[in-house]
Amino acid sequence: MKSTEMKDNSKVKSLLLKGLLMPFLAIFTLLIIGFVGFILFEGISPLESLYLLVITFATIGYGDVVPVTDVGKVFTICIIISGFTVGLYSIGKITAFFAEGELSTLLKKRKMNKTLEKMNDHYIVCGYGKTGKHVLEGLLKKGLEVVIIENDSERNEKLKELYSYKYIHLVADATDDEVLIQAGIKKAKFLISVLSTDAENLFVTLSAKDINKDIKVITRVAETNSSEKFRKAGADFIVSPIEIATDRIISIASTSTDFYSFVEFAGAKEELKAYQFGLVVINEGSDIINKTYREANIPQRTNLVVIGYYSSMSELQVNPKADNIIQLGDKLLVFGDEMQIENLKKIAKHTTK
Repeated sequence: MKSTEMKDNSKVKSLLLKGLLMPFLAIFTLLIIGFVGFILFEGISPLESLYLLVITFATIGYGDVVPVTDVGKVFTICIIISGFTVGLYSIGKITAFFAEGELSTLLKKRKMNKTLEKMNDHYIVCGYGKTGKHVLEGLLKKGLEVVIIENDSERNEKLKELYSYKYIHLVADATDDEVLIQAGIKKAKFLISVLSTDAENLFVTLSAKDINKDIKVITRVAETNSSEKFRKAGADFIVSPIEIATDRIISIASTSTDFYSFVEFAGAKEELKAYQFGLVVINEGSDIINKTYREANIPQRTNLVVIGYYSSMSELQVNPKADNIIQLGDKLLVFGDEMQIENLKKIAKHTTK
């Protein structure tokens, strides 16, 4: 980061020199011409020439020192007209340089990098397609810190229009390791890759895990036969739209019930919008380790519904029995509001009395 900052500083100096040199050179040249011209045409001293030049440019009128010769008067007229012209040119150039030029972009980049340095446990979203749009909206609604990476110019324009300054926006290629590092992947909590192709998402997954093995990676898979490759690459959560759609169709066809409709219903109903699914890990020191679900009394202590659990030895077990024993490292899938889930996380981390 320090080397990047040094490069940015040198670029700022270079741009300042390049952008401001011509306007200041034009003003300086005009002043020299006026200074020498008044001495030659009016036959006055250098001090009187400087005085005449200043009051001419200041447009405050003439007093004791005025152009006397016809040549001097014509020269003064030319100096006044040139002064207005060069002044307007210089103001326009300087204003455009600060407001619209490369310097403005570079200063914004420096400000963004400083913000990124302060971010921790944030979310990186790679890709702003249909899925990326919904993911970004959902994360921002929850008040989470988000960095989005998108390389498509049209999508980037939409991003600027819709969300303005509410997130960090990198116009770059997410498959580039340097871009991921710039996005703060070493300190990020989750990386969500929803790029156009499986190949891009797989590459991002590999890069993310190579840079930060502890980051949680959620990735979308278009081809179902690619899932195993993503698991080997280190993806923590693999989402396949085809599999989700297939499971939903089979659920409706075989049982006449639709779990996904319930989820949509819960999200649509105002009184249920606060509810969500949570995955809580049972850590060392929790008072519910080696207790049965009946003994743990999770619903009574937190008002949560325990839907299922992952153990180190098995996949998701739905609707755990009252006599099932909770073990260290189990991940409980629960449904409730944010406060209730946080209460269970406290219980899962340490002994409560």
